[in-house]
Order: sequence, then structure tokens, then C-alpha cells
Amino acid sequence: MGASRPHTARMTHDSTPSPFGEFGENLPDELRRMLEQLTGPDGPFAGGMPLMNIPGMGGHGPDDGPVDWKMARRAAMQLAGEGDRSPTDAERAAATEALQIAEHWLDATSLPAPPDAGRLQVASKGEWVDAALAAMRPLVEPVAAAATATMADLARQQMGEIDLDAMGLGPLAGMLEGLDPAAMLRPLGATLAGLQAGQVLGELAGHLLHGTELGIPTGPRSSALLVAPNIADTFGDWDLDDTEVLIVLCLHEAANRRLFHAVSWLEGHVHELVATFAQGAEVDADGLRRMADELLQGVDPSDPESMEKAMRSASQLRMTPTPAQLRVLERIQGVVALVGAWTRREVAAAAADRLPGKARIDEVLRRRRATRADGDQLLASLLGLDLTPDDPSLGDEFVEVVSSELGADGLRSAIAHPENLPDLGELVDPQAWLARVRGDVDGVPDDIGALMGELGEAPVEASAEERMAAARGDEDEQGSDEPEDGA
Repeated sequence: MGASRPHTARMTHDSTPSPFGEFGENLPDELRRMLEQLTGPDGPFAGGMPLMNIPGMGGHGPDDGPVDWKMARRAAMQLAGEGDRSPTDAERAAATEALQIAEHWLDATSLPAPPDAGRLQVASKGEWVDAALAAMRPLVEPVAAAATATMADLARQQMGEIDLDAMGLGPLAGMLEGLDPAAMLRPLGATLAGLQAGQVLGELAGHLLHGTELGIPTGPRSSALLVAPNIADTFGDWDLDDTEVLIVLCLHEAANRRLFHAVSWLEGHVHELVATFAQGAEVDADGLRRMADELLQGVDPSDPESMEKAMRSASQLRMTPTPAQLRVLERIQGVVALVGAWTRREVAAAAADRLPGKARIDEVLRRRRATRADGDQLLASLLGLDLTPDDPSLGDEFVEVVSSELGADGLRSAIAHPENLPDLGELVDPQAWLARVRGDVDGVPDDIGALMGELGEAPVEASAEERMAAARGDEDEQGSDEPEDGA
């Protein structure tokens, strides 16, 4: 990516640069001077507007959305570039074989099969960043928009408190009434959000082993995704069978893919809940002001140390959940906990007695989570909410009880419709969920098919071999075996 062209600051009559850059070109002199007082040393937005003139930070227009994704990509790639490399042909071939084995084993589980054959992307860190920028957009943008809206509300409040008559600018009151602070602050908010997203995604790029490790897809939900450099770095110093390592990772990735891809509404449901959460956000306005002040102190996108300081400052923004938001948060965590518990159970069953080294592989993964930066915490810093509950085993009992009492149809009924999803309380107390979905507290009917009849029959699923054979046929017609772009 080429360097952004610096904006030329407009010169005022006293030959000092205007703090509004190109925005100030179209302002009357009187209004511009008033706004300069607002951003002066004693104004409510002291130093707040020059951010729009920092090289590389002024190309985001007021209508370009709540996140400067070009800035996010630049910042993420800067962090992800350390130790990055392209996967080798041998790594791609080994991963493809491991995914085929994993898909075959998962066919015998209660997980639904996806509508197409297992697709795989063996990625570099940078390639994961590009995939994540698209996948995370529906999660990040509502939160960023809420932060900018709060910043604009703060601006309106403080502008309303200005005594124009005392400033000798009373005649401009009418013009000020038509001024929308949000229009000026959106570029600033988008830059802050872009820096924060870039910092978090860049760190995650050096952390994640596969695409659904955080409990949600961070790439196209139609494809399994493995980050080759991170896998090699994590397991390279351990005396473990490389094939077994890849099979374990592919089992986790393919199991999550089966839920998020086969249940077409599930990922969108999580996005909607996060958007609902963000709409009622209460952003720490004072913290936002402090962050903006820090970002304005000598930030130079061409200086890695300056950029790192700005990104870490941007990552400190937090939202304080309201009681209504906490209820939404419980629903989000319920979905992620159910998916995690279900996939853990089926991965353990699929690998039982087949992988002698699985216990040691699991121990390496456990130690890695304990000693490295927590990916869940990084994601929480980006979204302002923690998608995963505090208890990582939450949902395990729910899956065991429902599977024992109702079998595979019972588990599938939990994801047959958004209203069927258990909340956190029902994950802890599976009998409460059973009573709700069957509408009968006296016992489970013997005819499970009748119990779940309103949900329709479970789909008849092809085996892994049949789906992969069909996929090979499609690939022969297309002349390519590359995964679908942006699927």
C-alpha cells in the first residue's frame, strides 16, 4: 500500500494552519474562528481536530462508515508481518488430507453436515487478516458507530454550553444551530476504530491457529481455515506427530464449520445480537476524550513506534453494559457456549482411541492458552464485550443431558430456530430448557419424533466421501480447486 497523500492545512489570516484541514476550506471566516476557539487550548475539544490532517489519517470521508478499514488493514498487516510467511506445498497437502479425515470422522456425530464439501484455506498471517477484515466487519461496525455517536452527543452538549455572546460571536448562533458535530467527528471516530481494529486483528494474526478458535468464524464460514506459520511455531519444538496435530485442529475447525455453515442463520444471529448490544451502549466519554488527546500527540503512521502507541491507546476504549445490554450479552454468550460445548463433545468422541497423541496435543494447547495473550480478551477489547462466558466448560452438562434424553434430534432442535436457543440459565439448568421446548414438565414423551415434529425432519446428509466427490466434480468443471473468495 502506498503512503497516503498528506492534506494541506488551510492558512488563516494570521498565517497559522487551520486545525480543520480541507473541512475548513468551505467555512466562513467568522465560523472558522469560532470553531478554532472550540479546539484551542481552553476549548472543549482542545487539539481535537488536527487528527484529520495527520498524514495517512485524513482519507476517510464523513460518509465512509464508522471504521476506517484501510487504516485497520495497514495497522494489522504491520503487526502480522513479523515472522509471517506463505504456507508450503507440503503444509497445504498435509492439511487437506487431515481435513478429509476429520470430516469423515465427524459424519458419525450429531453435528449437522454443511451444504457442501469441506473447503480449506491454509493461510499466512496476512491472509488471515484479509479474511478476518471481512468476517469481523458486521461485529465491529455497530460498536464503532455507537462510540462515534456518543462522541457526537458529547460535542453537541458542550457546544450548547458555549456562551457565544461572551465570545463576541452572538450573531453566529443561527449558523451554529445548523452545524452537525457528527459530520466533523465521524472521520475521527472512524480513525480511532480503525486503529483499534488493526491493533487487535494484528495481534490475533500472530495468535490464532484456526479460524473458529474464538468460538465464532473469523473467516468465511463456508471454509475451514488454518494459519500455517502459527501452527508450526506452536508445535515445532514438541515431539508430536504432525499428522495427528493437524487432525486435531481440523476436527475443531470442521466441527465449528458444521454448525455455523449448516445452520445458515446462526452467524447472522450473533451479528444481530452484537448490534443490539451496541445500540444501547454507554461509552466512557472521558476515556474517549483522553484517548483522542493521546492520539494527537505526535502520531506519525510512518513511524512504527508512534503507530504502536496510538493503537494501544485506542484499544483501551470500553463500554459499560446497561442491564438491558447484559441480558443481550447473556444470549450472545449462550450461543457461543452451546457451540463450544457441542463441538468439544463431538471432537472428543470422534478422536477417541484413534489418536494416541491427542492428550499431549491438548496439553500443549492448554499451556499455550495459559502462557500467551488470550485471544478471547483481545476480541473483547475490540468489541467492548466478552463473547465467551467466564466458565469455559459452561454448556457441557447441557449437551450431555439433552443428548442423553433426546438424542441427536434434541441437540439439533436447540438450533432449529433462534427462539429455541438456550440462555445462560438454561445451559446451567438443562431441565429448564427441556421443560420450555416440550411444554411438559411431567416427563419426556417416548415418541421423540412427535416431540420435535413441529421443527420438521432433520436433513438427510451425505457422507464426507460423497460430498468430497461432488466437490471434485464441481472443481473439474470450474478448472480450479481454490476456495470461493468471500464465500
